[in-house]
Amino acid sequence: MRYGLGALAVALFFAAAFAFASTLWVPGRDGPVTNPLDFRAFYCAGAALGTGHDPYLVEPLRSCERATLVSAGLRMDPRRVLPAPLPPYALLGFAALARLPYRIASEAWLALSLTALSLSIWAVALVSRLRPLPVALALFASLGTASLAYGQVVPMAVAGLALSALGARRGDGRLVVLGCLLVSIEPHLALPAWLGLLVLVPAVRVPLLLAGIGLAAVSLGCGPALNVEYVSSVLPAHARSEVMEFGGQYSLTSLLWSLGTPIPPALAAGSLCYVVMLGVGIAIARGAVARAGDRAFAVLVPAAAVLLGGPFLHDHQLAAALPLGLTLAGGFAAGSRPWLATVVAVVLLAVPWQSFAEFSAVVDRLPARAVAAAPPDPPAALPGQSAEIPYTAFVDAFADRDDRRTRLEQTLWKLPSWLALLALGGLAVRFEGRRRAFS
Repeated sequence: MRYGLGALAVALFFAAAFAFASTLWVPGRDGPVTNPLDFRAFYCAGAALGTGHDPYLVEPLRSCERATLVSAGLRMDPRRVLPAPLPPYALLGFAALARLPYRIASEAWLALSLTALSLSIWAVALVSRLRPLPVALALFASLGTASLAYGQVVPMAVAGLALSALGARRGDGRLVVLGCLLVSIEPHLALPAWLGLLVLVPAVRVPLLLAGIGLAAVSLGCGPALNVEYVSSVLPAHARSEVMEFGGQYSLTSLLWSLGTPIPPALAAGSLCYVVMLGVGIAIARGAVARAGDRAFAVLVPAAAVLLGGPFLHDHQLAAALPLGLTLAGGFAAGSRPWLATVVAVVLLAVPWQSFAEFSAVVDRLPARAVAAAPPDPPAALPGQSAEIPYTAFVDAFADRDDRRTRLEQTLWKLPSWLALLALGGLAVRFEGRRRAFS
């Protein structure tokens, strides 16, 4: 009853939030409904896929993005074409949304994102044995600022992680498959979740393998060439695209570049780091599952581990570590030192530090920073190009000009999140939990 009432209160809150956000469609005013940057790219890529075009090329992506902005009374810089680096099976869902007018589709996506956030709160509250309110505060602080405002897919991925962890604990294969399919919208978060379950939870191997075959068949149905293009061209190009935007990147690749490492070896180091952290996460999860008797860690630990380093990482994706942090907080004895350390780590992860750094109240107080050798303005995007090419050129040209912080200041803004991830890894290593509660 307690969890039911808490979930109802959360649902009512998000219903009110959606009702308020839907009133923000004011032509000419930038906002989470008129111009959710990432959703705009996904919407247009879905429209391209739905009409038989390549969703990873400049055209018709650029024309669609311009049209959506015009419908909201906004303008588009033709040099800045936003790519949609999602696999074909994920873009199929956006192809369905793209059949709707942009305003209706944007509001529908906001409603779906709020629903996913509500599902995350419900599932994480059950997995962690915490009350819904602190779970809601942590997840909304992390996801609400960046992911909802930009129309990101991270709320769907976090909901998938939470549902698959809940299903793994309960031995519910259907819930595990549902969660894993949902988290697959973010492939770099899906891989550790799927592998952790396949390695550590034998009971779900068959349904997961069948689900994987079905997902691959759906993706291949979009065209084998499109899948090859995504793996061989889009993913490597997108990993390169924001290397020089260290202010907004939490990846090892971008950090190494900021320290003077050339881009190719920095990319190689970031990719190797992802593989290493994936292995470390599964190893830590194996121990946590054995000690606590809780199969939920097979999902939560690997998904959190790959967030430390890697070739490409935004601040809003760090929310994928919060289910682990909240579950650890619910497992340690309240008031103990490990519990206190976990709570501090959760708070540090939940705070959207990068979003705060972008607030005008912070930016306007910083002096303009001279750029030693600014790249030339990017050229116009060509219709047959991969959308990643002009996007990378645009980021290379403007990243250092737009962020007034020094390299040291940019690093200091990231330290709380990095320290929190390290702390959660260490706490998961020593976690024993309460077998009776988790069995």
